[in-house]
Amino acid sequence: MRKAVGIDLGTTYSAISIIGEDGLPRIIKNSEGERLTPSVVYFEDGKPIVGKEAKEMQAFGAEAAVSLFKRSMGDTNYRFFVEDKEYTPVDLSTMVLSKLKSDAESELGENITHAVITVPAYFSDFQRRNTKTAGENAGFTVLRIINEPTAAAIAFGSNKFKDDTTVLVYDLGGGTFDISLIKISKEEVEVIATAGNHELGGKDWDDVILRYFASLFEEQYGEGPFLYSVLINDLRVKAEATKIALSNKNSSSFSITFSGKIVRYEINRDKFAQLAAPLTEATISLVDQVLIDANYQKEDIDGILFIGGSTRMPMIEDILSKRYDCPIIKSIDPDEAVALGAAIQANIDMHTRSIPDPESHKNQTFFLASKTIKDVMSHSLGIVAANSDNSKYLNSIIIPKNQPIPSTNSKPYKLQTGSKIDNQMEVYLTQGENERPLDNQIIGLYRFSGISHNKNNTVINVLYEYDENGIIQVSGKESNGKSLNCTKEPIPEDLSWLDRAPELHQKSTEHLSLYFAIDLSGSMSGHPLKEARKAANSFVSNIDLAHSSIGVIGVSDKVKIFQSLTQNSKKITNAINSMVEGSTGYCNSGQPFTEAYKLLEKEKGARFILVLADGVWSNQEHAIAEAKRCHKVGIDVIAIGFGSADEQFLKDISSLDENALFTDLSKLTESFTKIAQVLTENTSSMQMLR
Repeated sequence: MRKAVGIDLGTTYSAISIIGEDGLPRIIKNSEGERLTPSVVYFEDGKPIVGKEAKEMQAFGAEAAVSLFKRSMGDTNYRFFVEDKEYTPVDLSTMVLSKLKSDAESELGENITHAVITVPAYFSDFQRRNTKTAGENAGFTVLRIINEPTAAAIAFGSNKFKDDTTVLVYDLGGGTFDISLIKISKEEVEVIATAGNHELGGKDWDDVILRYFASLFEEQYGEGPFLYSVLINDLRVKAEATKIALSNKNSSSFSITFSGKIVRYEINRDKFAQLAAPLTEATISLVDQVLIDANYQKEDIDGILFIGGSTRMPMIEDILSKRYDCPIIKSIDPDEAVALGAAIQANIDMHTRSIPDPESHKNQTFFLASKTIKDVMSHSLGIVAANSDNSKYLNSIIIPKNQPIPSTNSKPYKLQTGSKIDNQMEVYLTQGENERPLDNQIIGLYRFSGISHNKNNTVINVLYEYDENGIIQVSGKESNGKSLNCTKEPIPEDLSWLDRAPELHQKSTEHLSLYFAIDLSGSMSGHPLKEARKAANSFVSNIDLAHSSIGVIGVSDKVKIFQSLTQNSKKITNAINSMVEGSTGYCNSGQPFTEAYKLLEKEKGARFILVLADGVWSNQEHAIAEAKRCHKVGIDVIAIGFGSADEQFLKDISSLDENALFTDLSKLTESFTKIAQVLTENTSSMQMLR
């Protein structure tokens, strides 16, 4: 019999759930008869003990006990040493998962083969891969890795809704924090945007209490207990107990026994909230960021769903209810929601992947009533590239965060090749949103080999993919369709060169600087502007942003710079998508060339203005004169027109007649794509369109 479970592999506590005979998810109790298992491992005579007993030994100060290792998942330098052996976060997580599996099998009286395992939404590729490995090492076939807030929303959304419901899932666990904006309807659970901090959780609130009382003791007696690990472990347990007590009553006591002294202190809720205010505000900043990323207002939120045991602290509800003025949802146990949702997802996956339980169809009714799940990427994916003047390296974002998963995108990359060498290309893959590469995670070094020689630039299309687990895959092809060998190699320990200027010999191709100049007159209203945005975005997808900078200008009566030159695809696409007809006037008395000249005259390398016109410009002579001024200094103009655009005018403003194209609106994207491909293959070529 094949059984699938959902597992919340938590920082401080873990839980396992399964779909019951009634078609509803339920928590499986552990061997101690409890619904939650402490994520603590204690080694006795070299053998691991997991759970309640391990937590008790840790409280007694046992050095062979370890916890909070989830926070170090993905850290290749983390090791826990005991009895001349070392253990990684994967090893320790495997032990927790093995305990959950063994206890569940004993409780159910049957084997468990498959599992969906949850992770914080903000976990990186490293951390997701490590979690999947731990699950496999524990004997599971891992159906998928799913984000914790998404799992909670699945559990919450398993109820039927008359109307669409938009919730903020506020997930404050023992060691991590996530915030996700999720829309739930009758048909689906859709994640809109997410953010978080995997090093912020209830443990940090415990530490606030611990530091406060330890400092009081030190001020009073001139010495403190921080240097004694046995005492600190005991105090940490007391701090956690005090935090929990303050969730149920207004004040609590805390005792310290040290150096022959026994002291008892008191703390109330208000004092605790004051001490922990920076932590609470840190979560609020991330809530605000998610709303900004999703372009939502607080009025758009129907409620805030609390997930994670640390949301029981009254200070959390107080500040969120005041700040966002919407109801707090407590209809589901915050400690169990993630595991319950994971079990629902596991049940769905077992059926959709044709792995049914051959001996039971009792869950079929629940499965047929389940919703489609749409999740998003929690991190942007980019590539290390040189900037326009080759003065520094930057993180060129290829797939921005909050894109649906699974998600794929390919980008062309120009490479100068030789006829007598083994042509190879290195790609440093980044995960994060910051411009400086080292402020992100360098998650992979990929080497493409067997590249063909081309007398011009050989164009390599690098494909990035986030699979359904949020795990990244990389592949590459030449522009002729030839697949390339791709090997993932160790990332060098010394990456300090990323903060230095690229060496001259590393600049193998000329940098391209290009401004879109998009007609925003009234005639572009509706479908024309929609197609123009689509075409411009296709251009961005097909240009080599590692060696190109793109800017966006809107023009009609006036000229507006929506985006200055950048290699950041997210900024470019945001600018393109923000253009609105009439925002620069409704007629065509303006022209973009004067402004574009100022923006491009000092740029090095190839410089282009790509003009899109719909209709006849009213001051053509002046526009032509300013376009020719650009031509004289080597700023080339490509002009595309449709609708009532003047074909002769397009030729007059273009650098060459061949760079003027009159097209049908339905072929606009095809034209922009072709131009991007030609520019990528050979920046100096002006035979764009024939």
